[in-house]
Amino acid sequence: MREIIAKIEAGEADIIIGTQIVAKGHHFPDLATVGIVDGDLGLVGNADPRAGERSFQLMHQVTGRAGRAMVRGRGFVQTHQADHPVMQAIVNGDRDAFVEYEIRQRQIGFLPPYGRLAGLVISARDKELAELFARDVVRHAPQSEKISVLGPAEAPLAVVRGRHRWRLLVKAPREIDMQSYLREWLSQIPAIKGDIRLNVDVDPYNFL
Repeated sequence: MREIIAKIEAGEADIIIGTQIVAKGHHFPDLATVGIVDGDLGLVGNADPRAGERSFQLMHQVTGRAGRAMVRGRGFVQTHQADHPVMQAIVNGDRDAFVEYEIRQRQIGFLPPYGRLAGLVISARDKELAELFARDVVRHAPQSEKISVLGPAEAPLAVVRGRHRWRLLVKAPREIDMQSYLREWLSQIPAIKGDIRLNVDVDPYNFL
């Protein structure tokens, strides 16, 4: 990888096709034009509350690779949602507009930092077993007027290392003691046996 990057930096490549290599902050002084295929893919059918933030950050990083030295940079982004606020902010180079939009969306949805979230991921090598246990976990959730339990649904990364993953999302106002609610909930679920795994993440950074 270091040899490849060194050759690109030395101008020995005319075209770069890549994923992470383009977004990781490498300095390619002669890079003049950047194109992003399906730039809005992360905004479509995504249950990740941070999808907009991730998409903007990635596109901003990638388009920022062009024109960092003596050449004028240009960025092209392919999208099916040209009017989406995230896409508009990228096209206009308006970070503040994106931040304002993201804040409004989080306020409306009571998402962090205006609310609290917890993610529960149930996994097993047998898909049906994982789904059945996930549904059983939901049935044992304590009733609450202020706390919502969403799911189960297949995780965006549905299979990792041969294990099928189902996800639950718990939403609550900021003042709720999420840890106490989860402790009460987990004390009531059936004993976890065999191949099943249950992972709990309070205020998760990653929803995949």
